[in-house]
Amino acid sequence: MAVSVCFSARSSDKAAEAGVETLKDYRGKGYAMRVTSSWAQAIRRSGRIPLYSTSWDNYSSQSIAKRLRLHFYGTDISIY
Repeated sequence: MAVSVCFSARSSDKAAEAGVETLKDYRGKGYAMRVTSSWAQAIRRSGRIPLYSTSWDNYSSQSIAKRLRLHFYGTDISIY
């Protein structure tokens, strides 16, 4: 059973943006880091730039981008 996946949420010939989903019971165990690292390596091998964005308060997700040296280009803010 896959517990964490990283995929290209958006993709072009120059760059791709990571999308990451991890099952709730498996968060905080390093799975997102591992799948995102593999995804980023594949994107770099293809000659493209790995991009990453997340919500402004998702510090765990922001940490992944920073540790993997991904191009962290934005955060989203939801106002209710």
